[in-house]
Amino acid sequence: MTPTNENDPIFAAGAPMQEPSSAPIDFAAGGWESYVSNSPFTAPHGQMYQKIDTDGACWRAFLAQNIHCNSAGIVHGGMMVTFIDALMGLTVANSAQSTALTIRLTTDFLSIARPGDWIVGQSRVSKLTRSVAFVEAQAHIGVRPLMNAQGIFKRMRRRALRTK
Repeated sequence: MTPTNENDPIFAAGAPMQEPSSAPIDFAAGGWESYVSNSPFTAPHGQMYQKIDTDGACWRAFLAQNIHCNSAGIVHGGMMVTFIDALMGLTVANSAQSTALTIRLTTDFLSIARPGDWIVGQSRVSKLTRSVAFVEAQAHIGVRPLMNAQGIFKRMRRRALRTK
């Protein structure tokens, strides 16, 4: 599919991402797998679904719940930034076969989400060098854009986790 706006910076650096769909997500038929983080920071966010396309694009989705919300009853911006940052890190890990640390993350909040909304994120590497990866992402609810993000990630050699 082609983007709806060729001038949108999310598409400017390379091949376009797929357009969001208003159709319900068919996790079983769509190649999605259940995912629960093992990170002490993100594990409390609950179950998500993810898939990795053959072109390197990575996807994650979650059902917004009250635990994701701020006192106004909308999904907290910090939750959205955490969601998109983790998705972009997954994309670098998959594309570059290396652990990735966020150097810079720029986000644009375009809309709000509420409990009961399925939030879907898509991310891809737009440029890969020996030491850094440039990544673009977007999150949406159906066809409604929720967030755009651009990031620069430091590629790290994989090491065994230290335990104390």
